[in-house]
Amino acid sequence: MELLVTIAILGVLATIGIGAMGGARQGAVDQKDKRNAQEIASVAAIASAAGASFVVPGDEKATIVNLKNGCSPSTGAFKGRVFKLPNLGEPEINGAMRFLALNDSELQYRLDGS
Repeated sequence: MELLVTIAILGVLATIGIGAMGGARQGAVDQKDKRNAQEIASVAAIASAAGASFVVPGDEKATIVNLKNGCSPSTGAFKGRVFKLPNLGEPEINGAMRFLALNDSELQYRLDGS
């Protein structure tokens, strides 16, 4: 009887622990997506300030893909300099898009993710 009670208690504790781990995992995913979004917004701001043309009006995803593939200004001091997002795959881009908005031809980081 005592063994059954012990097993039941361990089962309840395991269930609680698994639920808590799920919340921690989602928090880690959100932090990774936020950091990727910040990186994308930073590269976009620098490329835009340098005069690179990469924005697809009204299409955040295509704009990010242009940055991923690399873009370069055709005139000015940064002519020929390639601005590119390193090592971001499709899942990372999709996660980061929750924290980005395309406003007035500018990719902006949004902390709230809505």
